[in-house]
Amino acid sequence: MSRLARGEQTTMKSKRKRELMAAALLAALALVCPSARATVTRKDVVLMKNGDRLTGNIKRLQNGVLYIETEYFSGSTGLDWRLVEKVESTAQFQIVLKNGGRLIGQIEKLPQQTEADNDFVIREAGRELRIPSSDIVDIGPQKENFWRQLAGSIDAGSSYTSGNSQTTVDVSTNAKYVTKEWEAGASFDSTFNGQSGASKTNREDGQLSYARFLNRNSFLMGLADFLHSSEQSLNLRTTLGAGYGRYLIRSGGTDLRWVAGGAYTNESFNTTASPSENNTEALLGLQYDQYRFNFGELHSQLFVFPGLSDSGRVRVTTNNSLLISLTNNFHFTVSLWDNYDSRPPNTAKKNELGISAGVGWKF
Repeated sequence: MSRLARGEQTTMKSKRKRELMAAALLAALALVCPSARATVTRKDVVLMKNGDRLTGNIKRLQNGVLYIETEYFSGSTGLDWRLVEKVESTAQFQIVLKNGGRLIGQIEKLPQQTEADNDFVIREAGRELRIPSSDIVDIGPQKENFWRQLAGSIDAGSSYTSGNSQTTVDVSTNAKYVTKEWEAGASFDSTFNGQSGASKTNREDGQLSYARFLNRNSFLMGLADFLHSSEQSLNLRTTLGAGYGRYLIRSGGTDLRWVAGGAYTNESFNTTASPSENNTEALLGLQYDQYRFNFGELHSQLFVFPGLSDSGRVRVTTNNSLLISLTNNFHFTVSLWDNYDSRPPNTAKKNELGISAGVGWKF
């Protein structure tokens, strides 16, 4: 075979490979971002107190904001729930009440005459429940498959300083699947910091969580966390925990809950002083979420792990993020996290604190 023929064959193979990679990328985007191909198929009606009328697909009520997708706006439009006069929809939704109750059914909001009116109607399994609309905390979609039921966000940020050639890259993602009886979540955060002529540091933290809803505002929680931190000489810390939790505050704009239980940890360090450890710990935690219409969200999580098998040792982890709303489900985010260990190996640091900023997208 001539060199020209071999060159043409190589070119064809490269072109075919690029086409296959492009097709695979498009398929992945279609799978991960099902909302991108969503169309307005229903004629749900929302009437505002000032007389404005919108028609389309009601997506959800979250944090005091009712989202509707219409044919004449790009993406979902957020409406202040307090200013909504009337809602009509034929779709099935998951509804969470202020008292912790969870229902699945069709919804309707009637014009309110007084503050005490039972102006919200839920039609579930042949029965009709009427309650004040102020008792509604959350309305979520009841989708036909697993992927469309997922909700979460993807965030990324980076910075570069020319004076010392320092580069920082932060990437994080999270997803949650919610049903009437339980919810499951997953998150992953990765931070890389490199500087010319100096050592590079990286941190990866993956977390899985599960909550089984009990009566009213209580729940059982399971937690699995996998942390790598080069700054703390930590190859991998695996934490498996479980506990009982309860909401102290639950409203359309603020959630506060506590959890208490126990945990098992397996730690592997890259030091000769303490290469591996297994411990049992108590688990105490607080989780706080606050939302403001047309501004953004604040999320804060604090876990304290007092040592049981290693008495006197205390670990503390916290993750906090502020999201400022932009357009079309995009947001600007600022995150702060910290890992503290009162008794690390002799050559490892007790504390690792990080702050990052970037842009994210909610799906």
